[in-house]
Amino acid sequence: MRPILLSGYAAKSCARAVHNAYDPTIPRPEVTVSPELQALFDTGVGFEAEVLDAWAALRLPGYVDLRDLDGDKRVHIGATIGAMRAGAAVVVGGRLPDDLDGGRTGKPDILLRDGDHGYHPADIKAHHVLDRKHDAAPASTLAAPAWRDAVPLPDGGARHREEDLLQLAHYWRMLEACGHAAERPRGAICGTDRPGSPILIWYDLSAPAFRTFSRTSGVATRSALERYDHEHGFRRRVAGVARQRRGEPGDPAPLVEPVGQDECAGCRWAPACVDTLPAGDLSAELRGALGVREYLALRAAGVRTVTDLAGADPAVLLAGLYGGEVGHLRTRAFRLRRAVTAAQLARDGRVIRRREGHDVPSADVEVDIDIEWGSDDVVYLWGLLVSEGGVSSYTTFVDLAVTDEERLARACLDHLASVAADAAARGRSLLVFHYASPEPRHARRFPPLPDGPAHPDRWIDMLPLVRAAVDSRAGHGLKAIARHGPGFAWRDPDPGGLQSQQWHAAAREGDPVAARRLLDYNEDDVRATRAVREWLRVRE
Repeated sequence: MRPILLSGYAAKSCARAVHNAYDPTIPRPEVTVSPELQALFDTGVGFEAEVLDAWAALRLPGYVDLRDLDGDKRVHIGATIGAMRAGAAVVVGGRLPDDLDGGRTGKPDILLRDGDHGYHPADIKAHHVLDRKHDAAPASTLAAPAWRDAVPLPDGGARHREEDLLQLAHYWRMLEACGHAAERPRGAICGTDRPGSPILIWYDLSAPAFRTFSRTSGVATRSALERYDHEHGFRRRVAGVARQRRGEPGDPAPLVEPVGQDECAGCRWAPACVDTLPAGDLSAELRGALGVREYLALRAAGVRTVTDLAGADPAVLLAGLYGGEVGHLRTRAFRLRRAVTAAQLARDGRVIRRREGHDVPSADVEVDIDIEWGSDDVVYLWGLLVSEGGVSSYTTFVDLAVTDEERLARACLDHLASVAADAAARGRSLLVFHYASPEPRHARRFPPLPDGPAHPDRWIDMLPLVRAAVDSRAGHGLKAIARHGPGFAWRDPDPGGLQSQQWHAAAREGDPVAARRLLDYNEDDVRATRAVREWLRVRE
């Protein structure tokens, strides 16, 4: 029998997916990828290629790129081991030997030499890694990428994304197994925080980082390696039981049952897994409202359906068996109350509902602002919708090639300042609205900023107003609220931020249809923001 070999993704993904992959009684589904998920994949692949191209252009001594060998496993592994034995400083696109005893296989994005003491793993991720809320993070550059070259960043700390660090831990264990691990278990992530100047953020994989459930003490803080060892070991057991099943009466019971979660939306196994759950199953109906442990704890407490949770008292659940299983979650009470609300909406056949007693500020002149940015985080479009007396006018400032980001932003902010000055001269009040934080965050990058109500610090974020005024089981994003509240419809059949980045790439190549989609999408976003505001003002 072939050994069970799990990739670096297994420990951070759904355990039931691992079961499905190894259970011969479960039909192999056709692999279909939604446009949105494909856009996410494409963004990740594009960002990784951009970083590695910039790295290769530096022509560093000891930089070895093995990506072209990916089709031949034996040759690929041999070249990777050969590069490490030769002391290569940077190994890109390598493949480590299968760890048969540990049940691991894997292809780390990057391996970084630690002086004379082996290698650290590193990964490239198309998301932000830094957060000012955390302590200063050690960081190194592409030109000097090793741990010994890392220095603390003065203006940003590292986010500890569990899924990123579990993947690094997987590669660390593989390096240990083949005898090429560095002295200390560290790894690095290259994120999108510094467009044009990528940096590697370093993590100590043995340092306590994650608050987790403990059967003995209720709560424990564990390192990335401890979390990984637990999750990987469990999935090996899951796979071992799954492949013993033959569809016969004596089959062993699966170690994990299907549980609906966010991951299901893009999972190839959904048709044979979560989609087969009984009608009204709580996790299938609400998916991402709670995590897997929370849903399992509710099942153990006898709460299995939407109707069960809709009629439950959160305080009673938290004081009983459920509370004991989720005591490590700091926001457990808030999450449960939100899930109860979502269950009530699902029971009543509703997606959202307004709460009474919440007001939305108004003015004689109302401006809605929305921006679009590319995969490099550079803003190429600013859109303004100016509304007064029931009449709205849309103005856009766009440069698809982004030859001068500051000039583009300056044109928009100056125009906004003139609109505000004109309103003031006519004795009319003015307010500027946006949805979520990107608009003021980017505007503040380009001083001098307009005075008065046109200043970004005076702009009004609709998102917290919506969260206070609307119960929702589809989230509080603009698309969900505008569609299910005022019934707003985007002209594009598949609108979304990831899609817009693809349209931007096509438009830069001269595609006029993609360019038109971008403008329509931005205009629809600002009109949707206004539609939500007007809907919230209506008193039923």
